[in-house]
Amino acid sequence: MRVGVFLGTQHPAGANMRQQFENHVHQVHAIRDGGFDGVWLAQHYLTHPDQFFQTNPLLARLAAETGDLTVGTNILVLPLHNIIDLAEQYATIDIITGGRLVLGVALGYRDIEYDAFGISRKTRAKRFDEQLEALDLLWTKENATYHGEHVNFENITLAPRPMQAPRPPIWVGAAADPAVKRAAVKGDNWIATSVTTASAMKAQVDLYHQARAEAGKPKADGFAKCVELFVAESKEKALELGLPYIAEKYRAYYSWGMGKNVPGESGEGLDIAELIKDRFIVGSPEDCVRECIEQRDMLGVSDLLVRMNFPGMPLDLSLKTIKLFSEEVLPNIR
Repeated sequence: MRVGVFLGTQHPAGANMRQQFENHVHQVHAIRDGGFDGVWLAQHYLTHPDQFFQTNPLLARLAAETGDLTVGTNILVLPLHNIIDLAEQYATIDIITGGRLVLGVALGYRDIEYDAFGISRKTRAKRFDEQLEALDLLWTKENATYHGEHVNFENITLAPRPMQAPRPPIWVGAAADPAVKRAAVKGDNWIATSVTTASAMKAQVDLYHQARAEAGKPKADGFAKCVELFVAESKEKALELGLPYIAEKYRAYYSWGMGKNVPGESGEGLDIAELIKDRFIVGSPEDCVRECIEQRDMLGVSDLLVRMNFPGMPLDLSLKTIKLFSEEVLPNIR
């Protein structure tokens, strides 16, 4: 099982964002030197009063600090983008990283983003499907032509093309069942959300593999899953130190409408102590080893994307948990 770090780039209203950028550089150094497999960045627009770094410039800058790590997006809200622009931007990032890019994309779920970009949310699924088809053409063909309802171009050749051949992997984030089917059919891999309980995900894993089989695609060797994680010397210490920061992240998530996208109990009405059950990994190194292995063996996760820094968390605390995980958990879960 590969383990990457999903770097949280959301910060509170009063945060010094120049300092937070420097903090992210330090965190990437710790991730790189700690033996992880990748670093992943998310995207949201218009998160006021919270502050959220935009993905493209931050990813390009942090790529210089990543060594041999996979560099991925988890995720880009694809329907908000012009596909020509995105294809060229991320071809460039693939070259910058020496062919280490994984492009993670999804539909998104926030009305404020769609409204501000002047895109009808009702069109997002059709637009998304066309964009994925068009992106594959743009990255792999010369004189590419595509005519759809939302994407249209003729005789376009990208230069430069991505470094990876035939193209960088495209992973599709999905929470709701129809989106899981889309990830199975349209993507190279599925990125599962951290909000869905492990119990509810069992049926979705079956759905994912069934949809791939019905589409004539080869059996997947697993899938990627996001997991909120905090490790400390003991379970009690992890709960004491980690829960307030995880709670702040989920205050934002639920205020944005994330709970409406997941199957089963969304957790929106639960206090943080109840929310973490069957969802997140918070505990001692031994707890984390056991629960990470359960993700692998019970669900078939091949790529675990753990988030260990949260809005408002001091740098020293995030570095401490990254270091503890890398030394006492990571060697025992591969």
